[in-house]
Amino acid sequence: MNYSDPIYYSLLPLIITIECMAMLFTYFAVTWHKRELSEETLSRLHKSFIGIFLIEFWYWITGPALSFFKFIRLTPNRITSISIFLSFVTGAIYSTGHFSAAGWMLVISGTLDMLDGRLARETGTVTKAGAFFDSCSDRYSDSFVFIGIAIYFLSKNFSAGDGHFILSVTDYSSTIIIMALMIGTAAMSYVKARGEATGVTTKSGLMQRPERIMMLSLYSVLDPFIRIILGNYNINQDYCLIFLLIIMAILINFSAVVRMVDIFRLIRNTER
Repeated sequence: MNYSDPIYYSLLPLIITIECMAMLFTYFAVTWHKRELSEETLSRLHKSFIGIFLIEFWYWITGPALSFFKFIRLTPNRITSISIFLSFVTGAIYSTGHFSAAGWMLVISGTLDMLDGRLARETGTVTKAGAFFDSCSDRYSDSFVFIGIAIYFLSKNFSAGDGHFILSVTDYSSTIIIMALMIGTAAMSYVKARGEATGVTTKSGLMQRPERIMMLSLYSVLDPFIRIILGNYNINQDYCLIFLLIIMAILINFSAVVRMVDIFRLIRNTER
């Protein structure tokens, strides 16, 4: 690969970002033993793929953005609204097959979704209306992204000129997998909401929203590089994406069932 190669320029932002993140990660790891866990982390601890170290690292690295929002007096609800709009844009980009750009956009929208709650808590502007708005926006944000990926599979062999529409078995199966993923996502949030309505809550379940955003955005950012490797071996370039969606669909539906069983047992115990 030389400096005039188009592939080089497509991967250059990723290379620069990885180098910067590696330096920040190293500095944070060296100073980790001097740091105390934030109240934000302690309040959100649950079984997940993202450990305490990574949560604290992301809180630390997004701290300047949070301070900037405080300085310009941006309200949490406005941040939530921006996050919804960016999620819609992310889904639209996914539908066109530009996964790398969609991955970066997903990182930004997911980070904003995380910062709105932190901003509300740190500025003392937490309200029930804001929490309700944030919860509902998450459902729309997830749907925009997954629908965008589904549109990509359904329309990538569509020719508007002659009206031909070809749907392979792989693309059809991928759409069904995305449907299962959306069902699991809806079940996770609904089970939690219904449990809280009865006075019972749980943090069980591995595949919660931060894990979904992390896995999908990480793959999407690396998508151009992965497609180059698969193309060199004459392998369907969507196979890695499909494999990731299968893993996510299994884990999120399993997590939804685990959460459902836990809340059911807790409710039955309180009734006894």
